[in-house]
Amino acid sequence: MFHLPGRHRGTDSIIKSINLKRGYTLVYRHTDTANLVLIEKGGISNEAGEEQADPKMPLDVLGSLYADFDNTFALITHLPDSPLKITIYDKKTGGMLVYGKTPFYLDTIRGLMMYEGAYGKAGMLVLYDSKNGKTELYLAPADTPCFCCCCWKATEVSDKEIKIEYINMNYEKAVKVYERK
Repeated sequence: MFHLPGRHRGTDSIIKSINLKRGYTLVYRHTDTANLVLIEKGGISNEAGEEQADPKMPLDVLGSLYADFDNTFALITHLPDSPLKITIYDKKTGGMLVYGKTPFYLDTIRGLMMYEGAYGKAGMLVLYDSKNGKTELYLAPADTPCFCCCCWKATEVSDKEIKIEYINMNYEKAVKVYERK
């Protein structure tokens, strides 16, 4: 029987578990009062952020594993008002580190992921480096009719620059080159 002190009472069951790097397990649990996402290792269990839902809701509202890095992992969730939400969590604590929407680049070997920050073309593009836990922010191109989600394609991500392809106001392919920070 599993209990989170002071929060959930009653019986529980594991609905789904996924083995992650470095001996961690991503666990979806069902209790009488909620469905939860937990990160577990060596008998220690931490809730992934505040990821829980009514036990009658489908599991996909809690998110699906998108990326497994050495010390962090990312869950992706489809939201009604925005196609995709990405959230990155610390494996050791379960704490949420960063979030955004619509990832468009993933390199699990180099530990890099790129996604939209808030506000689409009026906002930022975010490069998350799981090796050092840092994010780099870049202004999203504004010369595009695309107003939400799935507007960008990273064609090159090197240690020196990032090339983003998108459709410009003339409905032609355009490339924006960013110098890495």
